[in-house]
Amino acid sequence: MSSSAEIRHHIKAVNETGKITKAMHLISSAKMRKAMEAHDQTMRYYSLVRSNMRFLLDNAPEDFRSVFYRENGARACYMVIAGDKGMCGGYNHDVLKLALHEVLDDTHRNVRLITFGHVATDFFRRKGIKVDASYLTAVQNPSLDGARELANEVCRRYKKDEFDEVFIIFTQMLKGGVTRPTLLHLLPITRETVANVQPMHTPAAGLQLEPDVKTVLDSMARHYVVGMIFSCLVQSFASENRARMTAMESATRNADEMLHKLQLELNHARQTAITQEITEIIGGNPDSFTL
Repeated sequence: MSSSAEIRHHIKAVNETGKITKAMHLISSAKMRKAMEAHDQTMRYYSLVRSNMRFLLDNAPEDFRSVFYRENGARACYMVIAGDKGMCGGYNHDVLKLALHEVLDDTHRNVRLITFGHVATDFFRRKGIKVDASYLTAVQNPSLDGARELANEVCRRYKKDEFDEVFIIFTQMLKGGVTRPTLLHLLPITRETVANVQPMHTPAAGLQLEPDVKTVLDSMARHYVVGMIFSCLVQSFASENRARMTAMESATRNADEMLHKLQLELNHARQTAITQEITEIIGGNPDSFTL
């Protein structure tokens, strides 16, 4: 059995750790509320952009092709979104496990990798996988302006024919707060890409797009890419803070349970020490009880 001094030291350490995890839980809760507000607004924007894209593609000629609407190829670019720090349960592990599987898949060759967050960047570098570009702060405070800059860069490199396909690997926020690592096919944009999306309107026979189909769809493609990147960043930010909030709540609860057990152990150690002292006193003075 540990001594009373050791148990007291352990209690102090656990108590201090519990204060830290409780503070982190409160911070994550505040960030979570902010993230969910942004998430709800973003999902409306996300749905509207995809619905518009579905409507335009339904009304475009079957043989329509342009820079953003071309055939899939073998050269892929993966955009992997993880966190800047840990202590968020399995959030980083789950999304990076999916990312590693996809990056190492031999379906594509000449893979380009863009990472978001310190954890993703360090993870792939430890694996010996080259990271072409890294954005270390974009995941902490997603903004539409930031997403627009990222989208412009991705579109620029895509138009230069540096890769044939673009994928985003992120953590999707589902109904009820459930999160799931997800692979999103961003580019090229095909009818299959938005096949499961509810169109804004039913296809209109004889619809004319001005000034022409290519100009309208290419312009819409940029809005589509911005919307998808922004949505993925916001959903990942919300998922990370939900995971951290849950992890810190669990850690605080475990600290409270450990403190309770340590307090019982301390009481038992004190009782044992008192009993031993009494026994030694009695054993050292055998005549003190002689009548």
